[in-house]
Amino acid sequence: MTPIRTGEYARSTATAQDWEPFVVGGEAIGEVHWIRTEGAEGATLHVGLWRSEPQSFPYPFTADETIHALDGELVIDLVDSGEQVVLKPGDIASFTKGTKSTWTVTEPFRKLFVISG
Repeated sequence: MTPIRTGEYARSTATAQDWEPFVVGGEAIGEVHWIRTEGAEGATLHVGLWRSEPQSFPYPFTADETIHALDGELVIDLVDSGEQVVLKPGDIASFTKGTKSTWTVTEPFRKLFVISG
């Protein structure tokens, strides 16, 4: 289903056919189903579902990002602090623009995300 967007809300239903490659730095890392790709008056706001099979890759947070883990497990290694954030179903985490990280998907993973800035 193509997302429905009005001046007041956005609504979508994700089916197997509604996913596309999620590309970061020219590399496809998982798949995304977009719900919104811009905010009011052109503000940065991206909302979607993301899924991935096990893999590891560098991920620079280019804007503030909040993640709600739905399925699987994701380990996020924060480059500058050396901290490790493990996300499992039900976990919610929010990261600041400019944070450098390496993501390791240890089990097939699915998340709802909001990118703003």
